[in-house]
Amino acid sequence: MKRPIPGGLLIAVEGIDGAGKTTVAATLAQWCGERGLLCALSKEPTSLEWGTKLRESASAGRLTLAQELDMFHKDRAQHTEQSIGPALEEDGIMILDRYYWSTAAYQGARGASVKEVLEHNETSFPIPDLILLLDLPVEVGQKRIRVRGDQPNSFEDAAYQQKIRDLFLKLPAQSQARSVIVDASQPWRDVSRECLSLFKDAALQKLWKTANPGSLGTGTLGIFGG
Repeated sequence: MKRPIPGGLLIAVEGIDGAGKTTVAATLAQWCGERGLLCALSKEPTSLEWGTKLRESASAGRLTLAQELDMFHKDRAQHTEQSIGPALEEDGIMILDRYYWSTAAYQGARGASVKEVLEHNETSFPIPDLILLLDLPVEVGQKRIRVRGDQPNSFEDAAYQQKIRDLFLKLPAQSQARSVIVDASQPWRDVSRECLSLFKDAALQKLWKTANPGSLGTGTLGIFGG
């Protein structure tokens, strides 16, 4: 039987391209799975109808800002209905590789109101219990993209990425979500250790906040070091 967390736990991993979001998200999900925790891993844009159109636009020709904002909203609504919501309702852990902070930063760099994007998303969709913001210099992220054999697309232009990074670093002071900035330029071992520690702390806080401590037993608490 999978171990639940009452009320569920929503974790989002954010940052510019090449920061290591996908690797961190997968590492956290694997850690949970190995310990019998009820956990799901997902990403945005999704592979659903609107998310697929957004991904295709990266190579087929970029959409207008209004079109992007509309499609991200529709994609996130489907994502929440089909994956995020059900996972949390089942007292599970949902780990996201990008969420609405990416919309605020990426579309904000194109001229969208960051304040409006945050307000809209934080009143329409679940707010994460923790956002891990992986931060590193743009040139380091660009190098990593090339090392892995990819070529930066139009969304990964260095000047544009710098605008995005600057906006990301302002989001902790503007968002309702609890967040921590992680230095993603560190060696991978240090990044993974820090992210896992922050994740376990967020899980413990949620457990003590939402559950009757006497009903938890030592098993679930022990997994997270409680």
